Amino acid sequence: MTQTTERKSRGRPRSEEARQTILSEFMSTVKQHGYNKVSIDQLSKSSGVSRSTIYRWYKEKVDIALDAAAEIAKTAQQTPLTGNMKADLEQHFKNTFETANTLGQFFTAMMAEAQANPAFSDRVWQEFSLLRRQHLRRVIFQNTEHDDREEDDIELLMDMVFGALWYRMMSGHAPLDQRFSEALIEKIQKLIER
Repeated sequence: MTQTTERKSRGRPRSEEARQTILSEFMSTVKQHGYNKVSIDQLSKSSGVSRSTIYRWYKEKVDIALDAAAEIAKTAQQTPLTGNMKADLEQHFKNTFETANTLGQFFTAMMAEAQANPAFSDRVWQEFSLLRRQHLRRVIFQNTEHDDREEDDIELLMDMVFGALWYRMMSGHAPLDQRFSEALIEKIQKLIER
């Protein structure tokens, strides 16, 4: 099979520019009006990308949310580290909290869908959650030696940090703010320095 034939059999390739426009419009609308106000029709009008093209790429709105979340996770992974764990943790939580406080509705909608749909849950793990955990591990352990015997402890630490963050975001019982960031950093430092 030739490369041309193979490409045709997969359908037209995505236009990366159009995709980025859709994601930008999606996040802008969520910030301004909330996740529930976003619709494919509205996105098509504001982005200039046809409904049929959007539906070719995304089965439903929550798939756009996951793609946007994946882009955020990939951007975080590319953030250079300073070599100072505390400073890098402060920056990590600052960026994470700013995103969660402005776009949290689509993250919680994405997680709600993941609870009801095992296939979507697998995608959330592979395309978003795993990348976020890998980045946080990189920040925490950039200057710290650890061996494979500590792997269970490291995974538990990741669960504790992300569990606390998601619980606050989904329940709304307490803010994602500077005070919370400082508390998390203090606990992380105590746990890894034991």
